[in-house]
Amino acid sequence: MAQAGSPLIVIYDSGNTSPIAPYLPKRSGPQPKPPKPSSANKAFQLPIETPSMSPGFVKVTAKPLKYLQQPLFLVGTDTRSRAWLEAKHSQLVKLNAVGLLIQADTLKDIQAMQALATGLRLIPASAESFAKPLALKHYPVLISKDGWEQ
Repeated sequence: MAQAGSPLIVIYDSGNTSPIAPYLPKRSGPQPKPPKPSSANKAFQLPIETPSMSPGFVKVTAKPLKYLQQPLFLVGTDTRSRAWLEAKHSQLVKLNAVGLLIQADTLKDIQAMQALATGLRLIPASAESFAKPLALKHYPVLISKDGWEQ
């Protein structure tokens, strides 16, 4: 058995061999690492939009959502959402609700809403994939396993 670092043993040589060097990538010194993207921009792309939803009044709707493990709230960066988040903050914390920021134009908007949501998890993401099936048209809204309300 050959040990690492021991010379190679030629088993067969047809005489038609050629060097492997042209097929290998050129090696140079250590390559500089590419700059890391900002952690604030990793999981989302601006602007964040949910075209099927807009700020407005939400009617209390009883609809069993048994698959929903944790209450979820949807907010935008509009005045109505900001006021709603401030008013409902303690209730949302008690419920351990997770928030989706479903409308934002700038990183400043996101940071301002995250500051208002201190103590809550607020994730910038579109709600388009589940807003249409649930027929949700307006936000802010709190969704739980029993339905939704404002």
